[in-house]
Amino acid sequence: MELSQKIMITLCCLVISCFPLYCEGSKILLFPLDVGYNSKLMNMLKLGRMLTKAKHQVTCVISDRMREDALFKLAERETFDSSFKVISYKTPPVDPDVMQLNTENQGFLDAMINKDVPEIVQFFSPTLTEPLDYMLQDKTIAQLATEEFDLIFADEIVFFPRIMAAKRNIPIILYSNFGPLTADTDIVPRYSLAFVNGCFNRFSDMMTFSQRMENVWEYLRMRWVMSDIYSESEVICRKHGYGESCDNIRGIHKTVNLVLMNRNDVIHYPAPYMPHIISLEGFFLDKPKPLNSPYKEIVQKSGKHGIIVVSFGSMFRRLGLKHRNIFAKAFSAMPQTVIWSYEGETPEGLGENTFVNKWIPQTDLLANPAVQLFVTQCGASSLFEALNYGVPVVCIPFIGDQEYNCLKLVERVKSAKNVPLKGITSRQLQSTMEEVINNITYRENAKKAALIYHDQPIDPRKKSLYWIEYVIRHKGAPHLRSAGESQLSFFQYYLLDIASLVGVVVFAAVISIAFVMKAAIKGLLRTTKSKED
Repeated sequence: MELSQKIMITLCCLVISCFPLYCEGSKILLFPLDVGYNSKLMNMLKLGRMLTKAKHQVTCVISDRMREDALFKLAERETFDSSFKVISYKTPPVDPDVMQLNTENQGFLDAMINKDVPEIVQFFSPTLTEPLDYMLQDKTIAQLATEEFDLIFADEIVFFPRIMAAKRNIPIILYSNFGPLTADTDIVPRYSLAFVNGCFNRFSDMMTFSQRMENVWEYLRMRWVMSDIYSESEVICRKHGYGESCDNIRGIHKTVNLVLMNRNDVIHYPAPYMPHIISLEGFFLDKPKPLNSPYKEIVQKSGKHGIIVVSFGSMFRRLGLKHRNIFAKAFSAMPQTVIWSYEGETPEGLGENTFVNKWIPQTDLLANPAVQLFVTQCGASSLFEALNYGVPVVCIPFIGDQEYNCLKLVERVKSAKNVPLKGITSRQLQSTMEEVINNITYRENAKKAALIYHDQPIDPRKKSLYWIEYVIRHKGAPHLRSAGESQLSFFQYYLLDIASLVGVVVFAAVISIAFVMKAAIKGLLRTTKSKED
């Protein structure tokens, strides 16, 4: 009997020991931006999976609309529900007129090309404010707001987690997929617009006078746009009775514990950052796998010419008639085999050398030695993939951060050439691809940059996990954030109070000296006059 009891106790201990990490794992609330299946969402989910593998309990909040998105289901169906506890909030059906605003609509795409980033953010501002309203009126989310969590991890432009963090006093970490260029310029401050990019400009850290003027102007415009969005969001928040917690929508830079940004010194220009702002250096890059059919056979048949990988990101897999035909004609003229991530009507003039599919193994293809060129819109993920695998690039930026990313490869790394989408022709694209492939300098620069990029003291994934768990272990990290930087008034921050005092003292001194000199001169004149008399 005694022996059997010992055996039972031993077995119980063994069973319990199988789960200690999970039981002791922290409860984390994940809030990705879910207005489209793009790199912002994909990379947040990858961070979430990293936390799940580290035995944390991750609850992911996502809209019911996104869960029904065709591309989301295609890419995430095998891992999403098994990785997270999923909370879906309800959204109304999409307006048919809004459905027409997509990249297959040539008029819409042309209009977007002509807008700068502040205009684009303003145009899409309903996609930021409306989800806040949906979340605040959703009963499931309201119940979620009463539960206990150790950490909130949110995209830098999702507002509800800011309210919840303030209301429940939960540490919050923000993620910036666009690196140091957050939509809110206070989250990652631009400390000197003389050499720090203010708002996705195409400038280096050596700006001319006119470039600095433009940099300041776009920076101010971005602040005005975000101020309007914040004002509307605060009205929505207070309508639902969250009171003072709504102040954290605008004041998140004063309470955020960490900002994890998608940045690396090889491609981004140097700039000063506070200790709570952490560069993650491409944590989302997956390890390449051997190619499966049919891509293995396609690459083998490409022969000495190799392959060109073409991907314009998840947002631009569908294109209007004009652009898809221009691209297809240019690709058909190349001796290389072209593998194009594309979904939609078959373009006119699609060459026999061009293979299209709505979803391609992009990472596995770029890692293959047969790849000669990467043609991309230069989104955040594509930028790091090109850097990681040392592949020369032809950039065709569409909107948003893409031109900014493109010019990092063109001007800083010197591994790419830019082809502006506005006015693009097949001949122009073809000649640019030929130049980048045939000029060995582009490939050499790409390989050199990749070598520097890989020389890191710690794996980006381990670094990401360390800092997230750092905040959990210490129940926040306010000691990394400068209280003075976020709480000083405008006059104090720019030392205008000191400048004013110095100005007053100098002015008083000048007036005093002038008064004394005037009195002395008058006295001298009186003395001279009395002597003459």
